[in-house]
Amino acid sequence: MPSADKSEAIVDHSTAMIEGHGTYHHRLHSRVRSYDVDRQSIVHNAVYLYWLEAARIEYFRDLGVPIDRDSFVTKHFFVVLKTSIEYKDAARFDDAYTVYTRVPFVKNSSFGFEHVIRHENGTILAVASSVLVHLNPATHRPKRIPDSYRSLIREFEGDNVVFAD
Repeated sequence: MPSADKSEAIVDHSTAMIEGHGTYHHRLHSRVRSYDVDRQSIVHNAVYLYWLEAARIEYFRDLGVPIDRDSFVTKHFFVVLKTSIEYKDAARFDDAYTVYTRVPFVKNSSFGFEHVIRHENGTILAVASSVLVHLNPATHRPKRIPDSYRSLIREFEGDNVVFAD
């Protein structure tokens, strides 16, 4: 993990290969906060959803999508259709971790994310996948993902993403 102030998350988009999980071009490095742990002194299972959301937002930012208060309300209206998480090991307060993120597929109005969350010692904490749907902000109905997004994802992910309409 790159060195930094313990209070900040760091984004890194150098290529990383995780054995058994493939290649990732986006990483979000952070630390477990006191409010992330439960009464058992481990990260509460629901907190991983927040970590995944933070990684997805930083992934968009890394692609070059402008992010501001209205980004996901009026400009880029995406909703999470589903998320699956397989917990592998427990993280504890102040542990450093990295969320590896990639987009493996883009369909007409939806696309997928794959994540691996790994402790700084290399132990995999969780493996997750999500599907997001692009909606028309006025009708809340699925809408084709703009070509501009497709181009940004293709440029970032290279041959590691499948496009299907």
